[in-house]
Amino acid sequence: MTQPSQEVEQRDTEGGTPQAVPGTPHRRRAMTVLTSAQMLYYFGISIDLTLTGLAGLRLAPVPALATLPFALISVGSWAATYPASRFMRSRGRKAGFLVGSGAALTGGITSVTALLTEQFVLFCFGIACIGVHQAFAGYYRYAAADMFPPEERGKAISTVLSGGVIAAVAGPFLATAVKDLGPVEFTGSYALVTVLALISLGVLSTLTAEDTEAAAAAPSGPQAAAEDAAPRTLGQIAKQPVFLAGVAGSCVGYFTMTSLMAAAPIAAVRAGHSVHDGAQVIQWHMVGMYATAFASGPLTRSIGAGRTLLIGAAVSALGAATALTGLSHTHFMIALGLIGVGWNLMYVSGSALVANSYRPRERSVVQGIGEVFTLGGSAVGALAAGPVLDALGWESMNAALLVPLAVSAVVTVAHLRAARPRAAAQRTDP
Repeated sequence: MTQPSQEVEQRDTEGGTPQAVPGTPHRRRAMTVLTSAQMLYYFGISIDLTLTGLAGLRLAPVPALATLPFALISVGSWAATYPASRFMRSRGRKAGFLVGSGAALTGGITSVTALLTEQFVLFCFGIACIGVHQAFAGYYRYAAADMFPPEERGKAISTVLSGGVIAAVAGPFLATAVKDLGPVEFTGSYALVTVLALISLGVLSTLTAEDTEAAAAAPSGPQAAAEDAAPRTLGQIAKQPVFLAGVAGSCVGYFTMTSLMAAAPIAAVRAGHSVHDGAQVIQWHMVGMYATAFASGPLTRSIGAGRTLLIGAAVSALGAATALTGLSHTHFMIALGLIGVGWNLMYVSGSALVANSYRPRERSVVQGIGEVFTLGGSAVGALAAGPVLDALGWESMNAALLVPLAVSAVVTVAHLRAARPRAAAQRTDP
């Protein structure tokens, strides 16, 4: 029996050639690098999420365009996510992750230049580059998951996401603390985004191909037979209940979170609260998003990804229901905090389900398709938040979000029902 610290051989995930699988020391190093890169990414994105709306208002030719740069984070991420997957399939994950950090570097420099020269279009381009970085950074969790067997993938994903806890607490404060350090307001903050991107490039450059390309163990038994079977079409993969549940959970979780994250500060100000109160709501929302990572992985491993996803949908629904009960600062804080917790549970468990839906050689395509839907939900939520808030109001907007959460829960229940006979068959195998 192979010891955990030894390297075993398995087929390359794309080409079918033998490849070394990282033992425990490789995993530890890779997990440290990926978690650090995730933390740096979250620091940078928290600065953009905190200040981009205000910077956009400063530069926009008309107030109606002030939220366009904020929306371009999600739109740029959605547009780049499948090309990012294809790029990493041909060039490797390390190359892709470096390209993503390079996009953040470009975005930071461009944003500073745009603020100094008061060019709104240039600022939009710089923020869109941050979206490209988000697209590549979205694959950090899959790089971690692919190093572990199926039952440990949820924990690996949550470990990487836990790098966002510090960023969630410190990022918004850091963003405002340095915004006046440059000659023009906000240039100090976006200069910090540039520095964080440079550090990220240095951290990610320490990854090796073995860290990011290999999986945890050689396939055996039914898994090995499936790997040797005829390649499946995308339609066959997409029809799997496990894939549908994972994509629906991640997409709906992101859609709900992004919609309310974009709308809450505006709704809070309209309800008579200060801008500082609105920023505090977002801060605690982000704490809920990332602090939950310490629990979501162990929970997924303990009760399964499907049941964890149902809990996440229920917590998100509770957050939306809380928003229906009042407009006090406390109501906003609790509602957005619960939405953040629900997002993490849905995102981690949904990602784990997607990671369990593909064979090793299918991973790049399936991960790319999954990210298109996940980040598509984020983009739609960001773009629709303002118009929907204006049309329906805060309470009705939250009530409407209960519908997609219910749909996600139904799809997840269908997956659990479909998985039950297979689990029973595995228990009865000699």
